[in-house]
Amino acid sequence: MPDARLALEGVRILDFSRIWAGPHATKLLADMGAEIIKVESARAWDPHRMIDGSGNLPDGDPGPDRWNRSGWFNTLHLSKYGITVEIREPKGKAILEEIVAISDVVIENFRAGALARRGFGYERLRELRPDIVVVSMPALGNTGQWRDFIQYGIGQEQLGGIASMNGYLDRDGPVKSGVNFGDPVAGAHAAGAVLSALWRRRRTGKGAFIDLAQLESSISVIGEHIVGQQMGGEPPRNRGNRHPVFAPHGAYPCAGEDRWVTIAVTSDAQWRALCDVLGKPELADDPKYADTLSRHENHDDLDSIIAAWTRERDPYDVMHALQERGVPATPVMTGQDIFDDPQYQERGVLELVDHPSTGPYFIPGIAWKMSRTPGRVRWPSPRMGEHNDRVFGDLLGMSPEAMSKLSDDGVTGTKPLF
Repeated sequence: MPDARLALEGVRILDFSRIWAGPHATKLLADMGAEIIKVESARAWDPHRMIDGSGNLPDGDPGPDRWNRSGWFNTLHLSKYGITVEIREPKGKAILEEIVAISDVVIENFRAGALARRGFGYERLRELRPDIVVVSMPALGNTGQWRDFIQYGIGQEQLGGIASMNGYLDRDGPVKSGVNFGDPVAGAHAAGAVLSALWRRRRTGKGAFIDLAQLESSISVIGEHIVGQQMGGEPPRNRGNRHPVFAPHGAYPCAGEDRWVTIAVTSDAQWRALCDVLGKPELADDPKYADTLSRHENHDDLDSIIAAWTRERDPYDVMHALQERGVPATPVMTGQDIFDDPQYQERGVLELVDHPSTGPYFIPGIAWKMSRTPGRVRWPSPRMGEHNDRVFGDLLGMSPEAMSKLSDDGVTGTKPLF
């Protein structure tokens, strides 16, 4: 449905955010049709622009405009407009004030108070647009003893107690999840908060200030474990790949280098089917594995039996054999597996985007499917300052001469001022 109406058409968001958490929030909103105007400065651009992967190129040459070629940046800023404005210049500040006055939402993820120190605190933003929705998402919030500290998503799962629950059963110590877990979690929460605030404004006419501490956002995803410690007095323990109730449940080695399959048995019927596929139907009648509790108590033995069988087989063969019998199982996929998987292809998980500075490449598309207002990728991520003329000219009514002078004066630009 390429011409279907998008859910957030008509919503304009001025986006000061950088790196991952804030841009992830506005990426989700852009997917639903919001008009995102991403603000950068030619002197202080989004640091993700410089993660260009040039070290992996045969000659190490990132091309003439490396700041437009970052895979990180170009995945997070699809369907957004990109402008450069120097907020420390009076002319730049005046431009941003004009945009605020015609925007619905302002979002930033700077250190607490940083935007206010540039003259864009909540009270000033309300003067410019009385019903504005403002999302401020510093890592540690805008109040409290830690408000002035800087932190990134890379540390949030540690400080938030999440890392203490991650790890392998046969190794001591916590294990990082592999991504900066706090960023996408906070970004998703911020997008949800924006939707809630816009819905409230539709009903009441009132704007909102949303103080979203990224750390607290991360802690919220383990709320039941925190409550469990309060009630039981013991911290949650590392479970490896095991489930607190169901068994067998885990990731099992397969033929090939670092190939694995996950299997999750959640009923007696699935257990019996697994035994049949393993070629060991007698296990289903063994008292050691008679019910879920017994299987959980003898999980080590079961893991050894299952791993001996999977180790000689391809993970996809294991998946098909088990799924045909109703047993949940799937390979642990590589990036190439995702590209090749027919289910992902049928669902349109990856979309082809043709970026002017990189050429065509596949990117993760829309993670949800809505029947009446389906989201979609509308254009590639912006090159630095790519939409200056559109925003300053078409939206604010500036003349070509005025826009040219802004560039000459260093207020705007399309290349970094190193």
